[in-house]
Amino acid sequence: MAPPTPGEPVGSTEAAPPAAVARFLDTAAGESVHTVRRSRRTHGQPVAAELLYVPASTVPGLGDLQAMSGPARARLVLHELRRLELEGQDQAVELGSARADDAKQLDRLPGAPVLVVTTRYFAAGRTAAVAVATYRADTCRLTFGDAGMQLVAS
Repeated sequence: MAPPTPGEPVGSTEAAPPAAVARFLDTAAGESVHTVRRSRRTHGQPVAAELLYVPASTVPGLGDLQAMSGPARARLVLHELRRLELEGQDQAVELGSARADDAKQLDRLPGAPVLVVTTRYFAAGRTAAVAVATYRADTCRLTFGDAGMQLVAS
């Protein structure tokens, strides 16, 4: 099972994730992880901004990324992540307010209503990556059925 590719890579950095994400990843406080920013558009309109957090231990074949920047660096992290044999995932959906950086990427005002979807990807018996995707509430809907929850961006 490969992680979804919900959008174009915008960039990638190495930094400590938020505390809640660090707990999911079981990383030490302040430990840097690869953070890939992606953007999803439908009909030319931004519908989601995503941050994908990937510990270096999940993608050890990356080597030194210091010479790379922007989308090329993000694509390399994603390429290595797709090589994993993922065992599954779980998702949580919350109603929230757009943070300033997400609001800018989504062409909304800070504080605008959003849906925040947190997805954990599992490999080798542990959390391999965590994605936090912020969707414009005015461009998507949740549907529930036998196949589980689906988020449909329109």
